[in-house]
Amino acid sequence: MTDTLRQSRSPLYLQITEILRQSLSRGIWKPGELLPTISVLAAKYSVAKITVRQAVKILEAEGLLESRRGRGTMALAPPQPRTRLCLGTRLSTLVDMYRGDKPELDLLEDRDAEIPGIPLIGHLSENGYHLLQRTHSRDGQTYCVISIYFDRAIFNRHEARLRTEIALPILYDSPDVEVARARQAFTIGKCNYELAGLLSLTVGDPVVEVRRVICDGDGNVLYLADVTYRSDFVRLEMDLLA
Repeated sequence: MTDTLRQSRSPLYLQITEILRQSLSRGIWKPGELLPTISVLAAKYSVAKITVRQAVKILEAEGLLESRRGRGTMALAPPQPRTRLCLGTRLSTLVDMYRGDKPELDLLEDRDAEIPGIPLIGHLSENGYHLLQRTHSRDGQTYCVISIYFDRAIFNRHEARLRTEIALPILYDSPDVEVARARQAFTIGKCNYELAGLLSLTVGDPVVEVRRVICDGDGNVLYLADVTYRSDFVRLEMDLLA
């Protein structure tokens, strides 16, 4: 354990914080139960007692621990877990997840733009593309930053709604939009400097990066989204018999 901690570039107190946080989430210490003493924890992980105290203070601020003079450090009931977004492997699953959802939208960019890189499927439309980059938030917490490239003709027809609503249900339900193929790819990455402030993360925190593409029957890319999600807001489910 000691060698593993020393090899990481993360400060020791943050590593101990994460170890204790995971132990709490797994129920190793139940609410109301006392943790081992600072001295015992320091000896277990071969770190200084001040390192453990720093970790405990962070978890106290998160509402996971409470220190009582003369009694020790007690585990508290964890906060109500948030409902995670299910990033399914079917377009219909994604649409149903977002249908009727009205998160807060904060527009960052609104302009004509070229799609970066190569789409997962299909080819670029001759119409060109319009970019909407925005953040999505729930209950005051931003959970993703999304850059959406719309076929310009489609954007012009649905501009008012696309600026103010979640895009996928609009496209999926619109009779004038042919959704013939759709694909998305997931990458587990690290938060960069530009997104850290928007997502209330620190540089290097884990994030889920998604590229999502929708094409019509001729293979034209109608919609391409590059999304960066906070990892603690999402889960991936697959029907293994589908």
